[in-house]
Amino acid sequence: MTRRALVTNLRLAGDLARRDLQAKYRRSSIGLFWLVLTPLGLLGIYSLVFGQVFGVQWQAPHLAGQASFGFVLPFFVGLAVYLTISDIVNSSTTLFVSKRTYVVKSPFPLWVLLAANLLRASAHAGVLMALAIGLAVLQWKLSLSGLPWMITGLFVCSMFLCGLSLLLAAIGPFIGDISEAMRLLLRVLFYATPITYPLSLVPLPYRDWMWLNPMTCMVELLRNPVVFGIMPPLSVLLWFGGFSVLLLALGGWVFSRVKGVISDVV
Repeated sequence: MTRRALVTNLRLAGDLARRDLQAKYRRSSIGLFWLVLTPLGLLGIYSLVFGQVFGVQWQAPHLAGQASFGFVLPFFVGLAVYLTISDIVNSSTTLFVSKRTYVVKSPFPLWVLLAANLLRASAHAGVLMALAIGLAVLQWKLSLSGLPWMITGLFVCSMFLCGLSLLLAAIGPFIGDISEAMRLLLRVLFYATPITYPLSLVPLPYRDWMWLNPMTCMVELLRNPVVFGIMPPLSVLLWFGGFSVLLLALGGWVFSRVKGVISDVV
């Protein structure tokens, strides 16, 4: 592919992503404001139930429980990760089936649809991350020492999400039940991930097993620098970073193997 063709396809992906966003909120009176209102509404509901009724609080892991960080900010970082993963998983499993007309008739390569979907999801994720950083600033929690680790965490998480999207989009047209299976799995993982509760509340015999959950890694990779201003566990950063690279390579390999026949099965 020439450089000019690559630039043209990337611009097309951007146009498709913008079109998808506009189409989703076209009939809404407040439009894109739902990108902000929805997560804030969820934040209010969960803060009332878990923060006020159940009294869940986070303690700074590096201060041995001497400082409380409340519920709102640590929870919202986890919620932002969960909503981003849910968006990418649900859209990727049905991507080529839902875009059947493009798959069958359009002359551009299939990866343009993947790129467009990731760009659209990135817009959602960007709003969520901006809200999380805004909350951290308002609560005087965001520190300069945490910013490099936040950027590192975002990079590693982005690799993982790209690989996951590639893999799910590639196998989605061939496995009809994968969409419902992933929705069920996401519901389970919401409570199996330290989103509404701190990891320190998990009994020690089970705490190490929770690190095998990729969502736990993503939440803690971003929560530690954004909320506590500290480096995430180095062992987690290394193993999850390596796993993300492998997943990206696997997703790319599977997609390259099946892209020629996807138009025949959608």
